[in-house]
Amino acid sequence: MKPTLRFVVMGDLHYVQEQSHRKALNGNPRGVTEFADITRNLWMTRNVTPRVIDEIAALKPDFVIQTGDIIQGHCDDEASGLQEMKEAMELLKQLKAPVFFALGTHDGVVGKREEEQVNQFVYPAIGQAMGSTPVTKGYYTFEKAGSLFIVLDYTAFAKGDVQEDFIMETFAESAKYEHVFLFAHPPLICVGRPFFTHYDFAHTVLREIADHPVDAYFCGHTHNQVSTLHKVGEHWMPQLKSSVLGYPELAPISLSDVRTILPDPSSFEYGWGYLEDSAPGWWVINVEGEAVQADWHVLQRGVAGRLSWRRGEKASFTQKPDFAKTSGLALSDRSDIRSVQLRAAGSNCKPAEDYRVYLNGIEVGTLPRLEYFDSRQSMKLDPQYWPLLDMHNQIEVTTGDEPMCIGGFVLEVETTDGWVRSTVSDYYANCDRWDRWGQSPMEKIVPRQTIRTELCFGPRGERR
Repeated sequence: MKPTLRFVVMGDLHYVQEQSHRKALNGNPRGVTEFADITRNLWMTRNVTPRVIDEIAALKPDFVIQTGDIIQGHCDDEASGLQEMKEAMELLKQLKAPVFFALGTHDGVVGKREEEQVNQFVYPAIGQAMGSTPVTKGYYTFEKAGSLFIVLDYTAFAKGDVQEDFIMETFAESAKYEHVFLFAHPPLICVGRPFFTHYDFAHTVLREIADHPVDAYFCGHTHNQVSTLHKVGEHWMPQLKSSVLGYPELAPISLSDVRTILPDPSSFEYGWGYLEDSAPGWWVINVEGEAVQADWHVLQRGVAGRLSWRRGEKASFTQKPDFAKTSGLALSDRSDIRSVQLRAAGSNCKPAEDYRVYLNGIEVGTLPRLEYFDSRQSMKLDPQYWPLLDMHNQIEVTTGDEPMCIGGFVLEVETTDGWVRSTVSDYYANCDRWDRWGQSPMEKIVPRQTIRTELCFGPRGERR
């Protein structure tokens, strides 16, 4: 029997129109990762996104909600940005369902930059999904089958502005609905990509949820595929992330294999998490009276994970993905090694000469410039240093004096049988920029302090 309501939530799309990014593709990128981002997302636009849309359309949802970063954006000029957004909107019509949007930073920020992309294409698309209703802002509500859907715009949020009033007024009226579903671009609680959200926005919304619980919060932004439950007030809130970006043939990489999981263990339950670029996926939500079922679909793999709950009750993980882990494994025959790298993440870590890396007392190279806590940055180890690897490895990293945060160090060894990964380090900050976030796996250091940490292979780092 068909449920009362079935809708799909899809995260970051980053549609790329190649001619809109000639400057970056011709050797003049504006950011440290821009060229890699554009070329990767262009490949996915051509080879992955059409398959995702076909699979979603086959599910025949009542509607779709896309949680931002519709396009790659930051194009060469206004005309290029408009063309990219126009093509993305044309492609999404193939979903054969109404599509609602939550705005991401790549889409344009009304009142600040690249706003014509939003005014000419996104607002009208939302209005059409709402039944030819004029739309002039990125935060709004709609009702379906007794459920309330709240979509917020973090890109335009400021403390004390009209959106904060809208948030308070909307939540105050939310109890009269059977279910309440909330959507925006960034996470409210960071899980695997530290501080990668909007502090004032997140804390404002969490304050309201503490008094007015929601069935689930859907977001994207980090590109990680993460399903978690968080204690907010006296209630448990599912935070469900997704992104349709990814390489379908790449073995999904468990987030905990390569990132320190950030929230206090007493305040959340971890269902699963997978690193960006692996397991392109989306959520299918079935509502039947008081019951809700949230299925995480992965391209070419079907339903990989599931949560279920009833109105007012804590959700439970009724199915978890069975993708293999790559940490907790022993480092075996060294002749099997194909490559070794030190993965790292950071923000504002600029001069490479300041970030020298030592493995078990020997200098082995320098880190690349680290920004945005990007998950793909790493330092290759030359084969001459591979014999230095042991079950327990002392890593030292020198630092500069610019205000920065760095960490998430993990040794990754590619063997003939696949990847073997070490334990993961915490994060280190030499300024108070991130202090207000409260508890997190972060250690305060001083400028130019050498970071020392141990990265271990094998179960719990045990020696052979």
